[in-house]
This record gives sequence, C-alpha cells and structure tokens, in this order.
Amino acid sequence: MTKRKSTDPEVDRLLPLVGGVITQVIVDESEGNDETCYGIAVEKNGTQYECLIMRDPEGNGPGHLYIWKDK
Repeated sequence: MTKRKSTDPEVDRLLPLVGGVITQVIVDESEGNDETCYGIAVEKNGTQYECLIMRDPEGNGPGHLYIWKDK
C-alpha cells in the first residue's frame, strides 16, 4: 500500500483517525433509511468519530469495506 500525503479530500477525512481506538461497532437502522448501515466508532484524544460504511458520499445505501490482514 502507498502512504499518501494530505493532497486528496478522501485522505484528509481519514487522517484524523490515525492512532485512534475503535470503541464499538455501529448499526444504523434509522427510520426513513431502507437499508441498514454499518460502521465503527473511533476515539482519539477525547474526540469520538462515527464512521459509516456507505456506497458513496451521498449515502445512497450500504457498501463494502475491504479489510486486509497483513501477515
């Protein structure tokens, strides 16, 4: 994987999570949302981040999170 500097808006959104701790799994079954969304809560330096896994930035439904486990 390539480490990138903050020149991409998507990278900028992810950088605050580096060094944080995953504190829980989120299951969002909000009314008006036809599909259940999943995610994680991350805490870093007293700030709580809720990260939902979505198809695109507009949240038109759930997507897929690819998780790679390095040996």
